Amino acid sequence: MKIIGLTGGMAAGKSTVAALFRRAGVPVFDADAAVRALQAPGGKALPEIARLFPGTVRDGQLERHALRQAVVGDKLALKQLEGVMHPLVRAERARFLRQCRARKEPFCVLDIPLLMEIGEDRNCDVVVVVQAPITTRLSRIRQRGRGAARMTEEQARSLLARQMPDHERRRRAHIVIRTGLSRGSAARQVRALLHRLREAP
Repeated sequence: MKIIGLTGGMAAGKSTVAALFRRAGVPVFDADAAVRALQAPGGKALPEIARLFPGTVRDGQLERHALRQAVVGDKLALKQLEGVMHPLVRAERARFLRQCRARKEPFCVLDIPLLMEIGEDRNCDVVVVVQAPITTRLSRIRQRGRGAARMTEEQARSLLARQMPDHERRRRAHIVIRTGLSRGSAARQVRALLHRLREAP
């Protein structure tokens, strides 16, 4: 089974590309969805989060804003939260891979925003980076949220500046899929990649 690592910066179009892989019949592990499930009511992460960050879990529900406030600007607190989440997400990822191998899937996709930062790209046969023009990404970020929750361009640029630079992602990628041109263009790029992988020895 070939493991395809999928990553990209904020608002690059990674979710769109992941959906295209799913539509092509390729199973996708969504790291963000795994985090949400682990932090949902009854999720495996909640008891430890409640213990480490009092007041962030009320009536079995995670207060996301309170958790953000607890870790923002506090490197130790962020490390503690990562210490809770990363092993749990790794376990979910390993379970996904076992299931794919049991089903004898030819390919699977690991959709992980921090794929390179956590070194998981080393465990992938192919690393796919999704990229989009900076103007497109800024526009997408600013359209998120409503009213006062919407970001200014300055806030959006500040967020992007904190991420791994695009040129570094490109350098470490096997394949770059470009979005922001048209949905059809991204679909053609995914189909071409899968065709190439099927033809490879």
